[in-house]
Amino acid sequence: MLLGAALRVWQYLANSSLWIDELALARNLVERSFVGLLEPLDYAQVAPPGFLLVEKIAIATFGTSEYSLRAFPLFCGLCSLVLFWIAAERILRGWAATFAVALFSLGIPFIYFSAQVKQYSSDIAAALCVLAATLDVRQRGFTARRAWGLGAVGAVAVWFSQPAVFVLAGIGGGLLAITLLERDRIALRRVLVTGALWGASAAAVVLRVTGAIPDLDRQYFAWFWADGFMPMPPRRLLDLLWLPGKLTWAFGAFELGLGRTHGGLNYRWSPVFVVVMVCGFWALWRQRRDAALFLLLPVIVTIALSAVSVYPFTARVIAFLIPSFLLATAAGAQFLLAHWPQRLQPFVAVFLALLGGPPLYAAATALPPSWLQHFRPVVEYVAAHRAPGDRIYVYYGANPAFGFYAPRAGLTAEGVQSGRCLPADPRGHLRDLDRLRGSPRVWVLATHTLRAAEWDLIVGYLDRIGRRIDSITVAGSRKAAIEEAYGYLYDLSDPGRLAAASAETYEPIIEPVTGAVAFWVCYGVIGQPAY
Repeated sequence: MLLGAALRVWQYLANSSLWIDELALARNLVERSFVGLLEPLDYAQVAPPGFLLVEKIAIATFGTSEYSLRAFPLFCGLCSLVLFWIAAERILRGWAATFAVALFSLGIPFIYFSAQVKQYSSDIAAALCVLAATLDVRQRGFTARRAWGLGAVGAVAVWFSQPAVFVLAGIGGGLLAITLLERDRIALRRVLVTGALWGASAAAVVLRVTGAIPDLDRQYFAWFWADGFMPMPPRRLLDLLWLPGKLTWAFGAFELGLGRTHGGLNYRWSPVFVVVMVCGFWALWRQRRDAALFLLLPVIVTIALSAVSVYPFTARVIAFLIPSFLLATAAGAQFLLAHWPQRLQPFVAVFLALLGGPPLYAAATALPPSWLQHFRPVVEYVAAHRAPGDRIYVYYGANPAFGFYAPRAGLTAEGVQSGRCLPADPRGHLRDLDRLRGSPRVWVLATHTLRAAEWDLIVGYLDRIGRRIDSITVAGSRKAAIEEAYGYLYDLSDPGRLAAASAETYEPIIEPVTGAVAFWVCYGVIGQPAY
């Protein structure tokens, strides 16, 4: 737990720049009042009201620095360590609890989300808070006072985490089923009190969320998370493999997202962990049926909602379920070792290596700090080296970051040209650049280069018609182009170079993107100008 806390604080203290999703939410937090945050958010963002209000309090108290914006996610990340330990101690026996806590402490998404201005850290904390509180009440006895206390915990949790509604539905259903099987009428009445508090608060949250998402945002989310909706009914053989694939990616790496933002644990041989997890759910069903239901039913609820296209079962939006996967994995490891056949004893060491090696390797190869679109140093470099009369062209993917960091670095809007999102018109980028012809000093800034070919087109054209005289590149943790930040200084005043090409004659040109992709890729904050 101390190691896990150190890793989370390490990532927080790295003070990396806000990446594009964080910037979209941060703009809402900075630009709106407390009351305004209770209205539908701009830039295709959705977040629970409790999270938004705590963030706004932090801004009002400590300012708009990254440290201020990320303080509450860090708090949730550190609390989650304690909450997970409490849950592990009440579900698992012996070394399995220690193993589970180790997996959670070293888990890449839990470390990364603890220093990100998004609600994924509070999602994880809220789910664990409800689980730990329920297990504690089950262990100590369902008194009237504890029934009201547990009800209050769940009623508050859903205002800090939208998927906490699924956790309440799953754990509440499991609690009701266990109480009915035990035929304890007094406990049943107390469970109904808890359920009434949970249901009333969850209903209020659902009604608020239903009315707070504009129709166009709903369509965007449905397009963006399309891969996260379970195919129902299955029409192909691959559709039957959808759920095993998602579970495997939860332990491995999801295809969606940038770098650490996908939410997967990045384990090698991730199918092995899925098998061990399934064995763990089976072992818990035989030994601790209440715990098995509390862990499994929220997962089933989320999968069912994905089947009816309500909530995607994929990537970072199911990070709140991964702690349950890890608890079941630890239970499965203990169960398998306890029932290991005598004739296979020589392979115990191999099994232990498979269980311990991938988590350690994943953590060791993704130690903090994780850098993703670290644009602040680029802006600071430009501010320090900008000469009077310098022009600045901002690639459209960097517009949100430039708009956030430029005023802090003392850069004004004078001489700044915001790039446009033009997936269907590649030459449109070159036409925008042609407006800068004749300028002896033009800074070209970029990050979030969603289409590598598009950024290569821009740089290739500038290298043809101008001369690069200075540059700064800040690499991302994975060295992927979309995760890097760029600042290039060009001289576009040489008549000979300018005559080499124009926006209409430059070759090779890239293929345009049309249809739904062309529309949605520019939706939200990415389509906004820098100022």
